[in-house]
Amino acid sequence: MMPVSSDCQILKEDNVTHSFCGLACVGWLYQKIKDSFFLILGTHTCAHFLQNALGMMIFAKPRFGIALIEEADLSRAEPQLEAVIEEIKRDHNPSVIFLLSSCTPEVMKVDFKGLAHHLSTDKTPVLFVPASGLVFNFTQAEDSVLQALVPFCPEAPAGEKKVVFVGSVNDITADDLRTEAEQLGIPVAGFLPESRFDKLPSVGPDTVLAPIQPYLSRVCSRLSRERGSQVLTSLFPFGPDGTKTFWEDLAAMFDITVDLSDRAEAAWEKIKPQTDMLKGKKIFLTADTMMELPLARFLKNAGAEVVECSSAYINKKFHARELEALEGVKVVEQPNFHRQLEEIRRTRPDMIVTSLMTANPFVGNGFVVKWSMEFTLMSIHSWSGVFTLANLFVAPLLRRESLPEFDDSVWLEGVMPSAQ
Repeated sequence: MMPVSSDCQILKEDNVTHSFCGLACVGWLYQKIKDSFFLILGTHTCAHFLQNALGMMIFAKPRFGIALIEEADLSRAEPQLEAVIEEIKRDHNPSVIFLLSSCTPEVMKVDFKGLAHHLSTDKTPVLFVPASGLVFNFTQAEDSVLQALVPFCPEAPAGEKKVVFVGSVNDITADDLRTEAEQLGIPVAGFLPESRFDKLPSVGPDTVLAPIQPYLSRVCSRLSRERGSQVLTSLFPFGPDGTKTFWEDLAAMFDITVDLSDRAEAAWEKIKPQTDMLKGKKIFLTADTMMELPLARFLKNAGAEVVECSSAYINKKFHARELEALEGVKVVEQPNFHRQLEEIRRTRPDMIVTSLMTANPFVGNGFVVKWSMEFTLMSIHSWSGVFTLANLFVAPLLRRESLPEFDDSVWLEGVMPSAQ
């Protein structure tokens, strides 16, 4: 056990994690950074994964691609990517190219840093991003991308106190966060990442970093160490409870006192039909997205019984407030999936929040399941995301209630010719 506070302890197991590899982050980041290109050096397996997971067709010309490692490449000292880079520049004219590692070239000890440096130009930098599934959970690869951007963030002068929101969200959510901050009197320097490489925010010793995704501890730590920036330690802005605390704590860092209790109460009232369904429901979260801690905290405060909240990695300092809010909940880092199966058989939860890879077997055994990856793709942040967040949890419960009985009439009546 690793003590976090007097009220919360983390049970650490042996990292049997069923999750996508880091390459999955390309799916949302290439859409966010609109003048970028993501080049993955990998195998046919990587290409197959991205084609299926991201659902992109060749004619759509997405701003990501695979430089395939073939058998002939195994005899070379380093991959030859000059022609590929030139083709990307001709077809897409990106301001920045991210070169992502995958499992096979990492095992081959490819010198990615040297390769990226060799391929870079002043006009179009090529930035190395470690994203191998051997090391990273799939959401953590966003952390690697943001760290690659750090040297290109301008230096903010001392005395310029503004907030930089850290984490990729769509432009509508970003506008909502910016507007909310400005209405509270909080000056905004921008977002990391921004929608364009040439609009990265200035970061300096008086910058306040406000992480809005729970899997970005390393980039926040690096900016704090290299630029002297302050990192907001609060709940993440998911649900009325997290959103209230997030904005109140952020305002306090700018010496602004604000009480958002009435607004939080109104937000809870808005989702009362959903929380009424969640009350008393036993919910089990397996490790997948690293969003499990704030999601479990929201469920707990909505009245659900969180049987277990597990996550691939937990940073005791970065997640301190979420861990405090999970007093009385079983929290597991790097869970043993076989042990979890036994726990699920014993407790029979009303819903399991789990990865795409384990969802179907659970459904086949009669459980109600929510795909955890959906929370990474939907707008669930701050006040505007409260309704969406609540609906994501109740949707599988409503779907199960609406299913007819599994009998002959469902499959045969009016569909198959009579057997008589």
